[in-house]
Amino acid sequence: MNYFVNDKNYFNYLKSIIGISAVIIFAIISFAPLFFAIERLQMVTGVSVFSAMSAFTDRPANLDSLTFTLVEASISAIATIIIGLPIAWHLARSEWKHVRLVRALLAVPFVTPAIVAAMGFLALISEGGILWRIGIDLRLETGFIGTISDTFGWQHPGHFIALILAHAWFNLSLVIRFVEPPLATFDPRWEEQLSLLPGGNSRINRLRNLWIPFIGPAVLCAAAMTFLFSFTSFALVKWLTPFSETMESSMANMGGAAGIMGYRTDASLVILSTSAIQFLILMLTLILITVLQRRNNSRVSMISENVARKNRGKLSMAGKITIFSGIIFTLAPMISIFVASFRIRSSIGNGQFTERYSFDAWVAAWQGDLSYVSASEALANSLIYAIVTLLISLPLGWILSSTIHSLEKSNNMKLAKAVDVMSMLPLAISAVMVGLGILLGILRYNSSLFGFFLLPVLPHVMLTTPFVVRIMTPAMRAIDPVFEQQSRLLNLNPIKIWWHSRFSFLRGPAIVAASLTLAFSLGEFGASWILVRTGSWDTLSILVDQLMSRPKFDPMVQPVAMATASMLMILTFILFVIAERFRPKGDGGGI
Repeated sequence: MNYFVNDKNYFNYLKSIIGISAVIIFAIISFAPLFFAIERLQMVTGVSVFSAMSAFTDRPANLDSLTFTLVEASISAIATIIIGLPIAWHLARSEWKHVRLVRALLAVPFVTPAIVAAMGFLALISEGGILWRIGIDLRLETGFIGTISDTFGWQHPGHFIALILAHAWFNLSLVIRFVEPPLATFDPRWEEQLSLLPGGNSRINRLRNLWIPFIGPAVLCAAAMTFLFSFTSFALVKWLTPFSETMESSMANMGGAAGIMGYRTDASLVILSTSAIQFLILMLTLILITVLQRRNNSRVSMISENVARKNRGKLSMAGKITIFSGIIFTLAPMISIFVASFRIRSSIGNGQFTERYSFDAWVAAWQGDLSYVSASEALANSLIYAIVTLLISLPLGWILSSTIHSLEKSNNMKLAKAVDVMSMLPLAISAVMVGLGILLGILRYNSSLFGFFLLPVLPHVMLTTPFVVRIMTPAMRAIDPVFEQQSRLLNLNPIKIWWHSRFSFLRGPAIVAASLTLAFSLGEFGASWILVRTGSWDTLSILVDQLMSRPKFDPMVQPVAMATASMLMILTFILFVIAERFRPKGDGGGI
């Protein structure tokens, strides 16, 4: 018995050491590049970060980028809620078959790489696309879109509309994940009883006294997260609104000239001030999300989802139309990419084109006929980075989650919250700034690392580990401590106790976290776009961007880019299917 106690104490001590080490390592990985970047920029510009922030408004272009970023992120959040809330409502409040399949389809956009989403909407709005064929020209802005521009003096309304729709498409699953689970498990008897009272005898009263208090925090949380991801959007902005700059794209465009002593000091000053303002706004958004998630998590499931659905009856015609429209909205960009990869449009003069469909673009993409790196080589690079990222992010995120959970069990809530917030802070640093931080940090201390093949793994780890923590921490909290107590009664050693009482329950969430880590790493664009300009590390997402940047004189350019994007889309879709297969029922945000 003394041996068992000593063994247990040693195991707990070792666990504490590993947890502390993981927290320190993650803090260094996450904040050292940012610290080095700020130090380098301050050295080049000769001003402090606070002085740079105060001088932010001195440059009119800075105000333009800030204004455009705030406007597009805010309208994207509103549009996402307007589109997603009816879908979540009808998805949750009816009995019907294949609900899990439809729920999974509506969640696909969130794990779709941003560059693939950009190509999907380009395929939708370009000449020959679905919207173009029905008379909605958002790309060249002819027809009634041009009339809107001329009437209201609105520059490029079609581009802005396309960006908002793309952001709503990309973040649609956030509304579904946050709003649908509590609605699906809500006891219908509560609504029936409230309808008999003065405060619930009308739809307006029920909305004010029941639904807003019940799902309001979830809706606001989804809106805040949509704002966060739209605020840091880069690939979608780069390709859908080429004549407008957000704070993210402004830093990306200036990044090549920043941090070099005696050269383009203005560029370094812009990045220093813009990154500081952006970080402040994102931090405030993350704090708001944390508060809203805490309130949202207080909404407990009242009854079984199956029981609740049976009590509500079959899906109405309005519900069927809403769900069907949501599925079409979700699938249209992905289908458009796939179709565009086979469609080759050739000019025959006088503004006329011919179209033919073939596999030529897929063959050219795989062989690298139009690029320095073939799709097969870019795929190999992407897979290497994704696998190495997984080997680091999953154990690191697991240990961080275990540390947070252990601190909570020991009632050390303040320290647990501190570690939890620290693990989320990389989300307050945009992907472009992460890439710039690594770039400028290396430039300051060890420029020889520019040739290190695995350098892009560092930003991937920074950006994927928080999602591992968000998936694993709730899963650990949900484990009943009774199982561990029962394992101890069997006189098992600590390793076997952990295996039977914890790992068996965490295997599913771990597979979900692993699949999403691979998917997010494969699709990461902002940080990689900054770093690959210093080496030959092209990934599939970077290759798509490079192909689309080529002049379109060759009719094969766009189909080859779409074929490459289709490869990336198919790969991430497979990983998403694996994640959904092991996602527990009733898992809401999954973040």
